[in-house]
Amino acid sequence: MCNLEKDINVLWVALEDRVRKVDERVTRLEDKVDGADIHAAQMSERVQELEKQRDALRDNVTNLQSQSMRNNLIFTGVAENNSTGSESPETTERRLRQHLQDAFKIQRKVADTISFERVHRSPGSPIPGKV
Repeated sequence: MCNLEKDINVLWVALEDRVRKVDERVTRLEDKVDGADIHAAQMSERVQELEKQRDALRDNVTNLQSQSMRNNLIFTGVAENNSTGSESPETTERRLRQHLQDAFKIQRKVADTISFERVHRSPGSPIPGKV
């Protein structure tokens, strides 16, 4: 029986050693998982912050685009007198005010109160006989 007890003790020690190693591996894996969970939570917070910033930037871009569109009106069909070759901004503005009265039926006193930051002609189709 002595050999049997020795064999059982050897097996028991080997089994305890193996269980200890498995416990150590499980502990290391749990630590890694905990670290990964913490890192994932930090990344989730960062993603939320970045999404808020992105949304704010989108709102800013939309606001800027709407302001730009509001400030950049294009009118077509405004009479032009190019006998001098190029119309001054003052003449263009005067013709635009007249166009607002004629085409949109805006009263003269209202058309005269509209302020323009900048008025200019855009290049159109080439005029026959002009270079």
